[in-house]
Amino acid sequence: MLVSREAARRLMIEKQLIADFPNEVSKGRIYDTVDALGCLQIDTISVVERAHYLTLWSRLGPYDKEHLHDLAYKDRRLFEHLAHAACYIPFDDYRFYLRSMEVSRGKMRERFARRSRADPALLDAVLQRVADEGPLASKDFEGEKKNGGWWNWKPAKIALEYLMRAGILLVHHRENFQKYYDLAENVIPPGVDTTEPSDEERVRFFAFRTLRALGLAKPQELRKYFFNWSVKLDWTSKQLQGLMDELVVEGEVERHGIEGKKNPYYCLPGDSGRLQELETGDFGFDDVRLHIYFDNLLWNRERIEELFGFKSKLEVFLPREERVYGYYHLPVLYGDRLVARLEPKMDRENGVMIVRGYWVEEGFEPTGDYEEKLQGNLESFARFHGAREIDWIAEGKLNWKPHRRVPT
Repeated sequence: MLVSREAARRLMIEKQLIADFPNEVSKGRIYDTVDALGCLQIDTISVVERAHYLTLWSRLGPYDKEHLHDLAYKDRRLFEHLAHAACYIPFDDYRFYLRSMEVSRGKMRERFARRSRADPALLDAVLQRVADEGPLASKDFEGEKKNGGWWNWKPAKIALEYLMRAGILLVHHRENFQKYYDLAENVIPPGVDTTEPSDEERVRFFAFRTLRALGLAKPQELRKYFFNWSVKLDWTSKQLQGLMDELVVEGEVERHGIEGKKNPYYCLPGDSGRLQELETGDFGFDDVRLHIYFDNLLWNRERIEELFGFKSKLEVFLPREERVYGYYHLPVLYGDRLVARLEPKMDRENGVMIVRGYWVEEGFEPTGDYEEKLQGNLESFARFHGAREIDWIAEGKLNWKPHRRVPT
């Protein structure tokens, strides 16, 4: 079946669970959201709030952030590991990450020595302390604390991270976002399956997980939702193409084409009927959502440009003079289109959400319906982060005067 890009992106939005905000959000609803997405990216940048909280907000609206903390560190239904990047992952999927842990373990000492310029014996010393003393954080080890990212970590911190990637340690809990590491056997809850799957079983698992989260996908995209370097998929796009064709024969997936695209796309059988419905306009989402670039929806830039005609531009790592939009601008979804970009910043001391930038995409003419929904979504966004006011200082294409006071 040949489908339109419009139907493909609408299916993706639905599979990403972007819909009307629920009236109430239980802990179970949060878990189900992470489970449907396959994983939830964790990031340290908190211009407004950390990435994992924002990705959930874009699907659930207001919710209790402590529920996510409890799911990971008390209920032990989620664990931290590399999936796309650093992510929360359902513990039910733990066995499918054993291979990536094994690969990391085999290269751990060599990579640690190269990265830290320290004696690999430090890995053993750090591990022994955790075994003897229980959960420890980087601050519990000697060494100068440095500003910056991975390259500026002290050797003990690098050792903790390599031991975690190897599956020897896991994150036991966090305090003020700082990780406390413990032996994996002390973190894995009872009943978790730890039998290692075969290579083909593992690849099939990630393929189905990706289709469940994206709807239609081509084989190359199976290496990008769960990053190949994270989960060690280690199958080429040609091999994945062969797997998809096998699954078509087995009736596990169905093949489709997208108008204007040469490559075949694949989806789960249950989604083919939905694609036909979406072609006829049966799409119920017409609201506005703010998304971050660390959101599962926006991970694959090439895919977003192909389906939405939107050029992603994450600028947090660019020098100021090279930025076109803003340090931490958010794409704005309206129905099935990405129509604008907005740069918020949270002034926590004064309880003000500052809108520093706003840019409308070429070809989009804002309507009254759009602007009303943008205002409502921005107010919900600000209120969720504790803002009492919105200070709209951005210049842009506005036909309305934004409300300053955030309704309670």
